[in-house]
Amino acid sequence: MICRFSIHCHKATRIGPHFGSKRGAALLAVLWVIALLIGLVAGASLLLTQDLDAAAAKRQVFRARMLAESALAIAMNDVQPDDPLLRRQISEDEEYEVQMTGEDGFLNPNILLQREDRETLRRVFRYWGMTLPQADELIDLLIDWVDADDFRRIKGAEKKEYGRTGKPFNRPFRSVEEMSMVRGMDVIEQAYPEWRTWFSVYASGVLDLNEARPEIVSAVLGVDMRSAQSLRRTRLGRDGLLNTQDDAILDLASALAILGIPNVNVANVGVQSATKRLVIRVRVGDLTRELSAVIRGAIGQGATAILHMSETNPIVEMP
Repeated sequence: MICRFSIHCHKATRIGPHFGSKRGAALLAVLWVIALLIGLVAGASLLLTQDLDAAAAKRQVFRARMLAESALAIAMNDVQPDDPLLRRQISEDEEYEVQMTGEDGFLNPNILLQREDRETLRRVFRYWGMTLPQADELIDLLIDWVDADDFRRIKGAEKKEYGRTGKPFNRPFRSVEEMSMVRGMDVIEQAYPEWRTWFSVYASGVLDLNEARPEIVSAVLGVDMRSAQSLRRTRLGRDGLLNTQDDAILDLASALAILGIPNVNVANVGVQSATKRLVIRVRVGDLTRELSAVIRGAIGQGATAILHMSETNPIVEMP
């Protein structure tokens, strides 16, 4: 019995460590499985979070577009630029603001060139620092671009001068940026890089003195800058801000008097804009969107046409 018991004990002593190593390996395997499951859950959670964030962003964009279109519909009705309906805080996270300006405060290059209004174009180009010969040459180049024929003006350029580029297009400009494709515009680019801010292809061709900036008024009408700035101050009122209750809408006689121009018929000048630009800025949470629309027609009478509409994401936040 003693001998058998000793042998049994000896065997148990030898088998014990073997069982322990198996148990350790199993435990390690379980730990690896748990780590793998944790990784899978974390990955799935990350993917789910990304999907939720993308869905929330899409909802924000959709909501912002809805608010912008609603504000556009309100602005296209018979409301004044200072109407409270154009500035609304819907909730803590949602608001919109509509800025309404007259597009006729800008110059329409197509109409000026179709009229061959060289005097106005010369005054503008001279204001930008060009010499008279440079201005006359550029006018010929611009006219050759928009006219329908291939007849080259004295200082202009047609297909032969542009080579195999498909230029000029021989049609009116479809955007202000297209003007930069005309030969000779590099001279203006160097002399006056802000030239694009003077033009709009949607303006009616009658300069609105209530909307035009002082430098445009000064250049087009040939008046001194002080008079043009005085007109602008009178127009904006005491607070100096556009589209507020103290804004003054001047009649033509009053505007011309401030500019020191005799009260006579002045061609292609007025005090109202047949074309309006609506800039709608919307905020939904931390998302900001801006919708710009150019409209023409009788606002609020069902005859308004949208000439252009674009959507951007402005860098400047709403105040």
